[in-house]
Amino acid sequence: MAIVTLLRAAGLAGMALLATLDAPAPAMAEVVQAGRPVLRRDITVSADVITLGDLVENAGPAAGTPAFRAPALGKAGTIQAARVVEAARAAGLSLDSGTVSQVVVSRASRRVPRAEIESAIARALVDRYALDRPDVSIALDAGEQAIHVEPEATGALRVAELAYDPRSRRVDAVIALQGSRTLTLKPLRVLGQTVDMVSVPILQHPIQRGDSVTAADVVVERRPRADYPTAGFVDPANLVGRIARTAMAAGAALREADVVKQEIVEKNAVVTVLYETPGVALQMRGKALEGGGMGDTVLVMNPQSKRTLQGVVAGAGVVKVNLPMPGRLAEGGAAPQAVQ
Repeated sequence: MAIVTLLRAAGLAGMALLATLDAPAPAMAEVVQAGRPVLRRDITVSADVITLGDLVENAGPAAGTPAFRAPALGKAGTIQAARVVEAARAAGLSLDSGTVSQVVVSRASRRVPRAEIESAIARALVDRYALDRPDVSIALDAGEQAIHVEPEATGALRVAELAYDPRSRRVDAVIALQGSRTLTLKPLRVLGQTVDMVSVPILQHPIQRGDSVTAADVVVERRPRADYPTAGFVDPANLVGRIARTAMAAGAALREADVVKQEIVEKNAVVTVLYETPGVALQMRGKALEGGGMGDTVLVMNPQSKRTLQGVVAGAGVVKVNLPMPGRLAEGGAAPQAVQ
């Protein structure tokens, strides 16, 4: 009985000892985990050279060791984990890549779109060649839509050199940017051409035949004149009272021929004919020989005298005429009535 009790006591003591030894183990593991070098899966760098400190967390004294060349500004690439482990070992750093097979490296940059470069050249053409609102189109290498410079280069683009041939419309420019080491070492030279542009009213949504068209339905955009060889575009300011002659799709250019004035005087309809002079306004009934919209010139006839008069549509069913003598307005017919 005493032996069994002793064994049990020894067993319990052993278990307690194991528990005591096991207790701090997680904390110790965390310390080791927190301090050991860990390979990052993806990084973003701003310098030309990638260091071990960029690639490895907790790189210690080896953090500043140059390891690889960075991608070009605004570009990205990958480095195999095995190559990073090899570079770390050469620097005296023990590194286990774990489950990381490669590191994705992105190069930070400021993106300068092609449109911004074109705008800078256009402004320079205005200042140096007195061109009127030139539109410039340039081509960048490999069909790129932008260039990339250092992220800290936040200044405005500057056209350092500019040549323009008015005959061919060709543009040759050198672009600079204060604070950009890249453009200082290798200035950007671009070739382009000025494009003859025209202001085009573009429908913002579809319209049906007979729909009223207003300035709110169109947006004026600058488009290459070569794409619109025929002119006759409508002035959005003159769309009041206009209706669509035919159905049109969104994005279509709106020309004068596409709209007509909404008729507020119908052909053969009875209308009120007005004659106005300072202090006197006379009116009579007449017959419209033509239909017309606001401001149109139409012919009206005095049904009594059969006399034909020319007037301007001044409102719905109203035509205003201008004659030397008010009395001649109703010649051969009923006398005009004075309007009070």
